[in-house]
Amino acid sequence: MDDYIIMIDKINQKFEQFKLLVLQEAKEVEKLESFHLTPQQEIIMFYIIRNEPVIAKDIANHLDISKSAVSQVISKLEEMRLIYRRENSKNRRETLIYLGERGKEFQKVLKRIDHILVEKYYSKVTLTDLKNVLATLNKIVGTTKNKGS
Repeated sequence: MDDYIIMIDKINQKFEQFKLLVLQEAKEVEKLESFHLTPQQEIIMFYIIRNEPVIAKDIANHLDISKSAVSQVISKLEEMRLIYRRENSKNRRETLIYLGERGKEFQKVLKRIDHILVEKYYSKVTLTDLKNVLATLNKIVGTTKNKGS
């Protein structure tokens, strides 16, 4: 077990160093910070960006949080003009969530940061190495999701 603790500490240090690399892209990070999102709002925005249009129930299921918690965040994001809601014409009991104008701006900033990170850092390692990192993270996340079942 001690070996795991030592390894986790080393991994955490690398994540901290990576976060510093991201923060060095000050101009782009400042643009992100200008949206004034809480961590929970950011995570929900990431989900909406990747899956638009979405319904609140899908967000709650994916993030394993209550639908009422999602509804509160969605209301705030809508107030901030990051998203908007429309009735689903195929199922009138559902409300679809889309990116609003500011949400599209947020998405553009994220894409720009991704491009910078790929250009400066990710492209310096092989795709195989990146796939191995992803596979390892998938195993870790899969383990934690299965524990709650």
